[in-house]
This record gives sequence, structure tokens and C-alpha cells, in this order.
Amino acid sequence: MTTPVRTRWGDAGLPVELTSFVGRRQDIGAVKGALSEARVVTLTGAGGVGKTRLAMRVATELRRAFADGVRFVDLSTATDPAAMRSSVVDALGIHDQSTRDSTDVIADFLRDRQMLLVLDNCEQIAGDCASLVNALIRRSPRIRILATSRERLWVTGEYVWRVPSLSVPDKEGEADGARTSTAPAEYPSLALFAERAAMVGGTSPDREDWPDVAELCRMLDGLPLAIELAAAQTRMFSPAQLVRRFDERLGSLRGLDRAAPPRHRTLEAAIDWSHELCSPAERLLWARASVFAGWFGLDAVEGVCSGEGLPREKVIDTIAGLVDKSVLVPEEHLGEVRYRLLETLARYGRARLREAGDEKTLTRRHRDWYLRLAEQMAAEWFGPDQLEWARRLQREYLNLRAAMEYSLAPPLGEGRVGLRFTAALMPYWYGGCQLSEGRVWLERALASDREPTLARAMSLRNLASICAILRDFPVAEGALRECRALADHLHDPLVAAQTAATEAHLAVIRSDYATALDRATAALAFPGYAVRPERAALLPTLAIACALLGDYDGAASAFEEAQRCSAESGARFDLSWALVGRAIAALFAGENRAVIRFAREAMVIARDFHNALCISKAPTLLFCSTAADGDFTRGAVLLGVQRRICHALGVSGLANDAETVLINATTSQIRKELGERSFEAAVARGFALDLDEAIDYALGTEAEPAGAVEASTKAAEHSPLTAREQQVAELVSQGMSNKQIAADLVLSPRTVEGHVEHILAKLGLTSRAHIAAWIAHHRTGQD
Repeated sequence: MTTPVRTRWGDAGLPVELTSFVGRRQDIGAVKGALSEARVVTLTGAGGVGKTRLAMRVATELRRAFADGVRFVDLSTATDPAAMRSSVVDALGIHDQSTRDSTDVIADFLRDRQMLLVLDNCEQIAGDCASLVNALIRRSPRIRILATSRERLWVTGEYVWRVPSLSVPDKEGEADGARTSTAPAEYPSLALFAERAAMVGGTSPDREDWPDVAELCRMLDGLPLAIELAAAQTRMFSPAQLVRRFDERLGSLRGLDRAAPPRHRTLEAAIDWSHELCSPAERLLWARASVFAGWFGLDAVEGVCSGEGLPREKVIDTIAGLVDKSVLVPEEHLGEVRYRLLETLARYGRARLREAGDEKTLTRRHRDWYLRLAEQMAAEWFGPDQLEWARRLQREYLNLRAAMEYSLAPPLGEGRVGLRFTAALMPYWYGGCQLSEGRVWLERALASDREPTLARAMSLRNLASICAILRDFPVAEGALRECRALADHLHDPLVAAQTAATEAHLAVIRSDYATALDRATAALAFPGYAVRPERAALLPTLAIACALLGDYDGAASAFEEAQRCSAESGARFDLSWALVGRAIAALFAGENRAVIRFAREAMVIARDFHNALCISKAPTLLFCSTAADGDFTRGAVLLGVQRRICHALGVSGLANDAETVLINATTSQIRKELGERSFEAAVARGFALDLDEAIDYALGTEAEPAGAVEASTKAAEHSPLTAREQQVAELVSQGMSNKQIAADLVLSPRTVEGHVEHILAKLGLTSRAHIAAWIAHHRTGQD
């Protein structure tokens, strides 16, 4: 649920740890030293000089020095302050439920945390970024910020490190020195060229090639991105041919009166040259793919970029050509290969698209494709592919956000299209607990188009649900009033039933359980609603209302209906909340063992969906039931676990009145039974766990299986992984599938898949093969 420090460019998807960093040790040491003294360090330099890669390497090496870890924030697609702050909120995994300014939310989240925040690509919003950094530095005393930008931020106490190009052999000493077998190791620019040439399956430089490679690296000013673009051409040209061809391009540039610095001209020459070596179809795809924000998949490329000059059946071969030429970076994630244009190359492609007069057409095509995706997701949400849709929403959200912005930004202002987006995207905002951002988009869309449409009614419902959780009850009630009026206007009984269901949800949050039961019953009285899979979202509300009214049979009945609904449709997201309702009923009925079973089942499902709100609720039930069962020490540890989970996920302060009374009463009981010192020690033990360890403890899976401890202890001593993740990584390295690992560790395959995802994120890797390579490196003591 966090944004990983991971490889983003220049290495064809290989992890930073497995690529050459010869020649950067001095830079790494200098930046690490600067971060020990300064609160803000900015890496500056020309595009393509390696600012992002250096920042990631430094962050990777320092991650153990920061108790709350490292967070990476990609700002390359942020074009305004709101988008910038939203990117930071997403990266930090903040699930704030208030109406406060987002800068205050970020600062409060970081206030007590010791964390390194990496802000990448700040130049296009340098002023706004500086304002945010200044606010965070003043109000969050234990954080450090590492920024990359083509210009300094000009913030208080900023330390600026200008990232140099890679060193190259001197012209005079090249004839002898560059022909030795140690030349690549001595000169990182040569090593990078050789490494990249080998990766693309091109000509591997031999002893006679090194003078030409050295000359080419000098011509490219040692710029890593330019060197990699050139090395990618070794499939077609020898180093000597590359020198001759590139010298011709630089010669034409030298005759022009340009104001840009030499390195910028060199990089432009490298990109121009790489562009000319592309086929017409590759150039077309390069330009068209520039409309994407972040990563994108093959289906998106085919849907958005194919057409005149690029038939759909040619897209995959064209992508392969751009990958070979280092224009597109591939990433394998959970079995799917996705692509991204390097930030510098995306800007170049966008300029070509604009020059061709196709920017408006492709941007609209991008918007329309993602609108269809969002509406397909909404239509299929209550179905067997729900979990895959949830994960896809997380992967595609940057592009969905860009498409919404295009629809709602003036002068286009297509508010009706914006409303269709906001009617469809509730699962992302609710499931990922990004409620404050969802509210912003909903209010923008609702203000932009006031026609009485179904999309407006659905968006009003979504706004009411979000504001109910945010405890902004007047706005929630106002949205529901308008929604009821729209249902009457549209003569749509289904909208009326959906509105009643949302009214029940609001009533539960307000602790008005009788009204909640009344409105839920009214919604289910509509025949067209009662048979829809969508009723799964209402049944947990009914179960919770019945449980808190003391109707335990009613709660059990609603839960059983939720189980049937889930079995029929294959959807499981709302079943986690139904399990919470069933656990509440069991708690008040004194069935403590049943509480633990239901709460743990809820957590397992919620963890699969990254449902922060549900994950944070279940430990409260575990804490209370464990104490009621007489295990006060474990109950106190679970109280610490509950606090850790709420703190880590940023969902503190969301307990309603009934939950607060229950927590306070149980806390007082445990404190009395254990005594103050033992109570505080046990709570501290639970709070000291990291998020994964805390969830494992709540699930009762914190103990190592027999025989696994010795195998993982040595590697775990210097590993950023938790003990459980280390186990999973070891088994992945043995070639075991998720299903086999699940059977070996007695876990669900979904839980194992989540562990693998966390491992990839923490280590900055992109495939299971990379995990195996990382384990092998660790076993030999290499970091």
C-alpha cells in the first residue's frame, strides 16, 4: 500500500542493484553525507544525467537508517499544486478522512515519522514544490527530503548537488589505456555502454572497439541516457559506425546558434538521432504514447495509439522495436508486462505529436479509452474478477486521473463526461481509502454539469458515502436529498433503492442504528435491487445495524445472505465488511472464538484488496475478544497492533461512538489486570511492529514454521524484508509458485501474492527472477 523505491528508467526493467554503479560511489557518498547534515538535498543536472537513478540508489542504501522507511514520489505528471499534493498523499499511503487542506494532512502524517521522502522530477512545478517542502520541513522535524530537479528549489537550508556526467577516457591517453581489458571497469561510461549493448543483444565491444566506444562516450558528454540510446543501436551498427554517424549529427548541431547548454544539445542530438533511426511506425508510436501518464499496458497502446499509419496487428512488434532502442522501458509486474516512456523521451514525443497537429486527437482518444475502462470496471465490479479490477484500478489510476483532468479542465469543460468518471470510480476511492481526493473530483464534476442524469445521481450517491465516512454529515445529507429528487425526476426505482442504501450507510456511521435498519429494509424491498449483486454492498450495513441493536439472529441472517451473494457473484470486497458485522454480533453474544475467526477472515480479504479502513477495524474486535477470553497480555499487544495499523495506514480517529466506548472499556480492564508497567510494555511491543508484522500478528501467523528459522535468519540480518517476506522470497528463489508457497506456509494464495508484491516494491524489483537474483546476491554477502 506504499509507493516503492523502484527502477524507473535506463535499465530495461532491471533492478538498480543489478546494474552498473561504477563511478557513482563518490556521488552516492556525497549525497548520503549531505543528507546527514541537511534536511533538504536537491540533485540537479541536465536531463538524462542520472538524477533519478542516483536518488534511488541513495534511498536504497539509506532505507535502514529511517525507522519509517523511504517513500518515492514521481512528480513527472503533476502540472499543478493539487496534482502534486495528491501524488504525495498517494505515495505516503495516507487515508485521511477529513476536509482539511492536503498540505496540513501531509504534514500531520509526517509529524512524528522518521522518513526519507524522494521527490522526483520537480522542475515543472518547482515553486509549488518548494512551498510544500518548506511547510513539511518546518512541521515534520524528523523527515529528510531528497529531490531531483533540473533547477534548485530555493528552499530554506537546501543543499544542492550537481550530478556530474559519467567519466570518460581522456583523448590523449586513450590509445593505450582504452585498449586494455580493464577499460570498462575504469571508466563507467564505457561500462554502461557495454552493459546496455549486451542487454539488447547487440555487438559486444572487444578490445579493438574500445577506442571507438570511448570516442562515442566523449561525444555524448558521458550522459547516461544518451549512452544507453546509442548502445541500443549496436544491433545494427558497430561502434565505429556509430561514431561516424553520430559525429555527422553533432556537426550539424555545432553550426547552429543555440542558447541551450552543451549537454542539453548533446542529449537532444542523441534523442534526435535515436528518433531518426526508428522506423516510421516506431516514430508514430513514440509520439502517440506520450499521452500516457506513467505505466501503460499493451491493450491501452492498441486502443489509444493504433490507427492511421499503425495497424493494431503491428503494435506489438513496434513496441518491441522501441524497447530494443531503449525508448520504452518494460516492467513485469505480477505476470503482466507494462511500459513507460522515459520522462525526457515523453516530452520529446509530445513535442513531435504537437508539431504534427495530433495532440488534441490523441489526448481525447486517451480520455475515451480510459472512460470505457472505468465504466467497464463499474459494470463488472460485483463479479468474479473484482480483485483483478481492484488491482488494475491501482495500476491505471494515474491515467484515469489524467483523463478526468482533461474532461474537467477549461476550456474543454466536458462536465458530463467527468461525471461518468466520478460515477464509476468509487471502488478506487473507497477501497483504497482515498476519500479526500475522491471528494475533490466528485465536487468538481458535480459543479461542472447540473443536468439531471443517471451519472449525476450516481456521483451524488458517491459523494454522500464519502462525506459520511469523512463525518461531514450536512454535505452527505444534502447530496442524498438531491439524489432522491433526481430519482423521482428520472422515475427510476433502482436509483431510489440505491439512495436508501446510502442513507442506511450514513445512519450507521452516525450511530443511528434503528434508522439504518429501516432504510436498509426499504432498499431491499425494491424487487429490482434485492436480486442484484450490488446488494452485497448493503448487507454489511444491515448486519452491523442488527448487531448493535442486539438482534444477533438478524446479524447472522444478513451475514449468511452476504455469503450467498458472494458465492453467486464471485465478488468478495463487501464480504469483508459483512464478516466485521458478524464478528460484532459474536462479540456481544460472548462468542469470543468466533469473533477471532470472523475478524481474521475479514482482514485476509481486506488485505488482498488493500482496503485500509477494513484492515484497521478488525484488530479492534480481536483486541476486545482476546481480552474477554482472559488473554490480557496478547490483548494488550493487539491494542498496540491496532494503533500501529491505524498509524501506518493513516486512518486514525475514525472510530464511531460505539467503537470508542468499547476500546476505552477494554483498555481499562486490561490495564487493571496487568498493571500499568506490564500493560504499557505489551502495547509498546505491538506498536513497535511494522505494518506487515502487525497484520501477521493479528492474523496469528507471526510465528515461523518449523525448520524455516535457520534458513532465513542469516539473510534477514541485512534485509529490508520482514521475516515472513524473507521466507516467501527464499521460496520464490527456489522456483515455487504462489500456490505452492501458500501450501508450504499454510497461507492463502492471495496473501502470498500480496507478500510477493510487497517484496518487489521494497527491493525495487520487477519480476520473480529478480527476487531470485537478489537472494543469490544476499547469500554471497553482496548488497
